[in-house]
Amino acid sequence: MKQRKIILYIASSLDGFIATEDHNLEWLFAVEGENDNGYSKFYETVDTVLLGRTTYDWIIEHEKNKFPYIGKECYVFSREERSNTEYVTFVQNNIIDFITDIKHRNGKNIWIVGGSILINILLTHVTQI
Repeated sequence: MKQRKIILYIASSLDGFIATEDHNLEWLFAVEGENDNGYSKFYETVDTVLLGRTTYDWIIEHEKNKFPYIGKECYVFSREERSNTEYVTFVQNNIIDFITDIKHRNGKNIWIVGGSILINILLTHVTQI
């Protein structure tokens, strides 16, 4: 069985930030270029989405509860216990063990949406996944 790819597809500032100091992501929506700059094509290659809890909370607040990843298997990593929703499974397990497990399941690519804590953990342990 072919292992799924884990992909970080994200916009960041040149100095490595994905949000402003007050955790705002609005700057990400001020994009230039034609159409969606390849986002739709990329989005078709994934069937699993991984987010940190802070990123998830920001999306829910700013998207007015319209979840943008409907139709994808979506996991949100959180230290606090939360109830799963119609679209999201909250995960409190060890991040590396969890991602290693889903990487070996059948499916398309796995997208790391954000945030910085999740990304940092994955970059630190990339050889273990």
